[in-house]
Amino acid sequence: MREYAIGIDVGGTNIKVGLFDKSMHLVKKLQTLTDNELEASQMMDLLASLARQLMEETHLTADDVRGIGAAFPSFIDYRNGYVVETSNILSLNDLPVRDLLHERLNLPVYLENDANAAALAEHELGAGRGHDDMIYVTISTGIGGALILNGKLYRGMHGMAGEVGHMFISDSTGYPCSCGVTGCVESISSGMHMARYATDRIKEGMDSRILDHAGTLANVDMVAVGRALASGDLLAIEVVNRGAEYLGRMFHSLNMIFDINVFVFGGGVINLGKKFVDRIVASYRHYSLMDQKYPAQFLPSELGYDAGLIGAALLVPKD
Repeated sequence: MREYAIGIDVGGTNIKVGLFDKSMHLVKKLQTLTDNELEASQMMDLLASLARQLMEETHLTADDVRGIGAAFPSFIDYRNGYVVETSNILSLNDLPVRDLLHERLNLPVYLENDANAAALAEHELGAGRGHDDMIYVTISTGIGGALILNGKLYRGMHGMAGEVGHMFISDSTGYPCSCGVTGCVESISSGMHMARYATDRIKEGMDSRILDHAGTLANVDMVAVGRALASGDLLAIEVVNRGAEYLGRMFHSLNMIFDINVFVFGGGVINLGKKFVDRIVASYRHYSLMDQKYPAQFLPSELGYDAGLIGAALLVPKD
């Protein structure tokens, strides 16, 4: 009996591979650092070897596994099994990953974008349980998202639906983004660009305890901003309020487009804490005409850093 599914979550920093039973209990997980310099064939060999290692260490064979779900931080051609474009791991671009992994493992392979996979997991097993419609947003180095409509993942015509981080929200602020736009929400409110804004303000001469926590300007990140925020640092407050303001605008626009006000959110920047989340919600409610009648639900992710891994395994059909 094929009782098990393997999930693979390829991130810009780490690769995680997990074995799950039919009840989606995590039996065993392996993790390794992502080597962005690997050639395509080397990356495929690595993923296949990790899957084999997982089976060997749990005394299973391919006959015990229903299939493999793999999530990538990429645009995915779901129907044809291609990774279309990945900003961090260039060797994966335009790569038929589904067929290449199938050749190596002789198991069915299912591909998905990492945010879509995380949304599937949160919808079925996490904060989105019981909601037919929800919008998932992850706020970390970048900003990603996914849409659950009528209980199903919505991928769009080309598999690119849910790329909320590249919504254009300002023509007067923001840094150049990898998407080619200055003024998308990622160019303002992502962890990378919030930290960059803090760095620029310090260079302009603003005094801040952020630098005390970072040590040098080159090390300014959202951890240092968060520590300064806890002590009431004025620049940290400015950075967080600015980022939250534009995130609130993003959530408002999403609500206007989809008439969905259930938002599940995660990502490392959320570790800034309640002040940051409350400011996002306040910004949303400032712009929303319907929030008093239909109050939005802002629900923190329940599955944390394993959401993408769990969602990858959920891609594998149970029958």
